[in-house]
Amino acid sequence: GGGFVSTGLASLSGKLFPETRQLTENADGDTVEEFTLTNTTIASSLPLQMLLYFNIHYSLFWGFLTLAIMIYKDSFLEVNSAYRILSPLLLSVWFLVEPLRLYFGYVGNLQEKVPQLTGFWLFTLLPQIPISFFFIISLPLRISGENSEGVTLQGSIQLPFDRAGSIVLILMLAIEAIVGYVALRVMVKSQVLKFHLQRTRDEGAIAVGKPVNRV
Repeated sequence: GGGFVSTGLASLSGKLFPETRQLTENADGDTVEEFTLTNTTIASSLPLQMLLYFNIHYSLFWGFLTLAIMIYKDSFLEVNSAYRILSPLLLSVWFLVEPLRLYFGYVGNLQEKVPQLTGFWLFTLLPQIPISFFFIISLPLRISGENSEGVTLQGSIQLPFDRAGSIVLILMLAIEAIVGYVALRVMVKSQVLKFHLQRTRDEGAIAVGKPVNRV
């Protein structure tokens, strides 16, 4: 299972960043599951790591409070039928994807693994940002009343946290998408450079009859 995921992420990152393909193929042209390089200058992104740290805490807060409010609205308030169907489905997808997304972000950034960081970036773009946007624009509660002329008025509203909490979440996700992409580009360039430097050292060592050392 884990090997299949690693292979899939490596293949996906190779399509998005073609320059990494030479790092994920061995001398026979076969794809390997992942690559790690030595003699490294740290390419991890400190801003991204800080965002991930705060995101973990806010995701727990937003997710469970949104779930509690959803249950309260469905139990005590008049909820639109479309929202009653879509909101549990989308929130379930969010709960399934978010731990995996944050895990990929931590592993990819701290261990400088391009495939995992690519998975984090893609999960941020889809489905997490669209799901957050849904909770910003949705109007779950039906209301009705009469104006001063006795005309019955009907409409839909949101509770304050529905929009405010989701706006904070989508801003955090948007910043992570931008910072994550920059971190990916830096990491790819760094690892491609280190790959060529290591290969040059290995070829030089072989030419003079010395053993190839990986430090």
